[in-house]
Amino acid sequence: MPKWIPERPVYKRERRTVSVMVLAAFLLLLVSRLTAHLLPFSHTLWLVAPALAGVAFLLPVGGYLLFRGRGYVKNLRFQLPRAAHIPLLIFAFISLFCGSFLLSMLTGGLDALGNNVAAFSQNTPKTVWEFLLSLLSVGVLPAILEAIFFHGIVAAEYERRGAYRAILMSTLLFALVHFDITNLLAYLYAGALLMLVLFATNSLLATMLLHVAYQVLSLLAHTYLVALYRFTGTVQLFLFIFLVLLLLSLILFCRSAMRIYRTRDEHGISNPRRDVPYNVQFYTVLDAVSDPAFIFCVIVSVVGFILF
Repeated sequence: MPKWIPERPVYKRERRTVSVMVLAAFLLLLVSRLTAHLLPFSHTLWLVAPALAGVAFLLPVGGYLLFRGRGYVKNLRFQLPRAAHIPLLIFAFISLFCGSFLLSMLTGGLDALGNNVAAFSQNTPKTVWEFLLSLLSVGVLPAILEAIFFHGIVAAEYERRGAYRAILMSTLLFALVHFDITNLLAYLYAGALLMLVLFATNSLLATMLLHVAYQVLSLLAHTYLVALYRFTGTVQLFLFIFLVLLLLSLILFCRSAMRIYRTRDEHGISNPRRDVPYNVQFYTVLDAVSDPAFIFCVIVSVVGFILF
């Protein structure tokens, strides 16, 4: 059994280009959020803010892909999930929705379900076209961009020295970039679950579809959740229903993931990038969290927590 604090092994230090890209995205997102709040047409904030956020993601991603070269896109796992992954994705979706909702409600109440839900519900579109456009800009587009950024590029880069580091760094950065201290636990939970889905399916498209489905349901179901809350009559019963659904779906999700990994073991399929010795992963995680660019990302997030 390995020691909790092993001896530092000898390994080659990595280039920290991905953390610079992440810091650029954090700064651009902070500026875009400030710009959106200062614009005179606040009644279309639900449309302007996601558009600015899209630019803030696309510029660093485009620059990084050019830097890494033409063949780099293959590392992002743009393949369709297989039929065997469908049960896992269904259970993951239920777990994602129930767990994120419970954590949001417990830390911020029923009216604090995340930035996108708040923007959507406070600026209800008047026409069908406005509704579809707002659904695209507030729900679908951010989910796709975040999946490519955090579960594509960030996960692929940090995975080079083990799965633990990839899960930890992608989850932390995913949670911090939303500048929402109230729902921080919900974002941490969602980020970790999405990373587990990515590793189980080896499909960024599976993670992306799951994220989009969660975003859309969160936007559309807010009114119905309020109605269900009032129908149950008590907070205890309302929480109990979601807690039961969460526990059952998590158990079934874990069983589905174990079945997938067992099948891989039987076929001798391994991933050398993830199967890194514990002592190496321990110190590469320390390298990642002590990276000056990551520390600046945390500072930018704290500024966002205070401002928004």
